[in-house]
Amino acid sequence: MNNTDLLNKSGLISEEAIEKLQKKAPDVSCQCPGQLIDIYRQIQAFTEYQQQCLNQKPQDEMIHKWLQSSSVNLEHIISNTIITLARLEGMIDEHNQILE
Repeated sequence: MNNTDLLNKSGLISEEAIEKLQKKAPDVSCQCPGQLIDIYRQIQAFTEYQQQCLNQKPQDEMIHKWLQSSSVNLEHIISNTIITLARLEGMIDEHNQILE
């Protein structure tokens, strides 16, 4: 797996990488990778929820756009944190390959 496979078009960790890392998460000494992946998925769901709020409550558009933007920023932070932790835990090598 190369670097472009780690990230999707938005610069976030790809679903393929998440799935592979999630399978490997129980093999590391602690549950931090799995916990971060769970947090990432919750933030993704919150970002999607904000789009629904924009559609359903246009009077609160400014608030929900701000929340959605903040949520996307969190997705990027957690995405980068997952990849860095996976490298530190030996799950991703120096060539950005997820180790089998």
